[in-house]
Amino acid sequence: MLQLAASPEVLYVDKPNRRAVEELELKDTDFVVNNIYAAHAAFRDIAGQGMAVSVKEAAFDPADLDLQGRVVEPQSMIGNHSPHATTMATLIAGAGNTGPNGKGVTQHALIAHSSFEELFPDDSEALLSQGISVQNHSYGVGVENYYGLEAQAYDQQSYQHPELLHVFSSGNSGDKAETSGTYANLPGIANLTGQFKTSKNTLSVGALDPDGQVGIRSSRGPAYDGRIKPELVAHGAAGTSESAAVVSGIALLVQQLYKTQHGSLPPASLVKAALINSAEDAGNPGPDFASGFGNADALGALRSIQAQRFKLDAVAAGQMRTFQLNVPKGVRRLKATLVWHDPEAEPNAEKALVNDLDLVLRHTSSGKTWLPWVLSTFPHPDSLQQPARRRQDRLNNAEQVTLETPAAGTYTLQVSGFRVPQGVQEFSLVYELEQDTEWLYPVATSTLAAGQPNRLAWQSGTAAGTATLQYRLLGSDAWLTIAEGIDLSQGSYTWQTPDTAARAQLRLLHKGIALQTEEFILARPAALRIGFSCEEQVMVHWSRQPNAQEYQLFQLGATHLEPLLKTSDTLAIIDRSMLQGSYLAVAPFIQGTQAAYSRSIAAASASSPCYISSFQAHQLVTPDKARFSLSLSTSYQLAAIHLERLEKGNFKAVHTGTPSATLQYQLLDEEPIPGRNVYRASATTADGKTIYSQEETVIYTPQNFVQVYPNPVAAGETVFVAVESETVQVQVIDRLGRSVRESQETGMLKELQTKGLLPGLYILRLTTEKGNVLSSKVVVQ
Repeated sequence: MLQLAASPEVLYVDKPNRRAVEELELKDTDFVVNNIYAAHAAFRDIAGQGMAVSVKEAAFDPADLDLQGRVVEPQSMIGNHSPHATTMATLIAGAGNTGPNGKGVTQHALIAHSSFEELFPDDSEALLSQGISVQNHSYGVGVENYYGLEAQAYDQQSYQHPELLHVFSSGNSGDKAETSGTYANLPGIANLTGQFKTSKNTLSVGALDPDGQVGIRSSRGPAYDGRIKPELVAHGAAGTSESAAVVSGIALLVQQLYKTQHGSLPPASLVKAALINSAEDAGNPGPDFASGFGNADALGALRSIQAQRFKLDAVAAGQMRTFQLNVPKGVRRLKATLVWHDPEAEPNAEKALVNDLDLVLRHTSSGKTWLPWVLSTFPHPDSLQQPARRRQDRLNNAEQVTLETPAAGTYTLQVSGFRVPQGVQEFSLVYELEQDTEWLYPVATSTLAAGQPNRLAWQSGTAAGTATLQYRLLGSDAWLTIAEGIDLSQGSYTWQTPDTAARAQLRLLHKGIALQTEEFILARPAALRIGFSCEEQVMVHWSRQPNAQEYQLFQLGATHLEPLLKTSDTLAIIDRSMLQGSYLAVAPFIQGTQAAYSRSIAAASASSPCYISSFQAHQLVTPDKARFSLSLSTSYQLAAIHLERLEKGNFKAVHTGTPSATLQYQLLDEEPIPGRNVYRASATTADGKTIYSQEETVIYTPQNFVQVYPNPVAAGETVFVAVESETVQVQVIDRLGRSVRESQETGMLKELQTKGLLPGLYILRLTTEKGNVLSSKVVVQ
């Protein structure tokens, strides 16, 4: 290998394919953190329609209910399926068919699979032919921090196909260190898990824990040459796999909104710029090597596209493009982000940046300028943790300028080509003026779980200081205080909601101004249950919700849950002819507004019986009466229940009961026939239909009774002896009166082995615990 590397014909030698591993399982998803629920409410028609995403890792389950009908080439995913990959696909594009927690960031996008056994980019034409515009990579190969052949290949693909965006998890090695390079042996620094994640034209995403802090295991930057990595963070209670999938879903929404407005996909550099520019600062002020440019904000990114707060242009070396902004009074922050897809660098280049653009903000009347935020790259923990400073950026192909409380007036954003060796460099510029205080969650479509802790979220805007948080229920003018002295800058609060079902509102009181939410719903999650699942009909039922006037039933269609019927009752009987899908859900209307629907249940399964849930004998062998337990799924429209015993080829009722509110019954045969008895339970409906259970066997052994079966028995097979006594001494006697075998047997049903016995007639002499001697015959064949 060393001789090969020394050859003048070899430009670069890199590590071969390493084993990729998934970066932890999903748990505790919280779409409030990244303003996804707010985005869904504000952009209800933007849910991934006409978009496609690829999940590159192990194969997900194409039959998963939340992905049903939207998997690209499902036949290619044979064999084992990864729960991790299925979770990532669901996070990005789950339809919510299993229940509200099965909803992804998008609900209508197509989902494709690609294997991470190959770490280089997939074939570009294969991706583009499937309509894929985002590919998610939630895996790593161990800490690697250098610009290798894989990083180069991803930059090259992104540069040649500018609409394609790759999103990587930063990794879950935040407590580890690189072993070589500029940042070698610095614990907790420069520990992205894969050289491909150091590529310039992709996004790497770190994880925020439930407390809003960057998780200790979330991999950090800088990249090997000092560039900012990861660029973003997002909620990821289980690790960066989850946070990358969340950002992939948001990116799809941004692409779809742009495509709706302009008829084509946006350049991925614009999607990156919109995501970076709208991100909420996390960690140190400004960018840092733990949280990048901040916490992804789905609502803010979409608003940037909707309001056309962006510029697409190109610049050559020495050229400048200028864009004027009119800033009104009361703006909290002016923010602008420049992103360009840079040509790929040579492997192991000292610095990956090829084309270098500059962003400057200028106040038109005063001439004052503000440069981008730049981090120290000196390889010492103290230096790398220093807050960003304003200066020219010579490393990154993403630059950001912010200005707190800008004076009203005209400003100019200047983009210039500091170094563009060849041709022109296309770029994307996104800006925003942060101003208003607003509620982000709950929104009008929200259902907060009653009697449980729920996260609330708001954008503080220009408001500062503390506020009082209150709520009121619809129909009441009384506002009840939840908490006082809430720090508005925190942007969130966890509220233990009252245990009720009602429409409600929240408000923040601050300096005599009340900021109110839209009306939302408080309700407990509905619990849908199968009453019976019979050949012609299915009955479902659920608990009544206070303030609910009617309920909407849903069934699973080709890809999503679809309305089936409305009822004011808490029970519905559905003809099988009406059912197109095999799963059902229900949602209450609370004071006229539909609340969140329940978890879906299968309309037909082993746990969804036709009236009779279970029928079991208490004992296989009984010395007196035969007792049974019967469990019903419902007593609705039942007229009678019976215990039946088989006699001369026909079943005869030996016990009859009247159904009541209870679903558990004890059935009794007071006079079983000595020996083996076969029973079944039956349930008769009001319209005369009868449903039968499976058959159960009980052996009745009155005093001094013995039954041997099977009889005759094949030599070598087991023969069973039913007798009243728990323990018996068994003597096997042949036809000449000789004892050929003796043993002690216990249990109500004794097992005797016939192996070694010659064919013929045998006498079984049984001595009980009380000294009684019983006998029976058995024929061995």
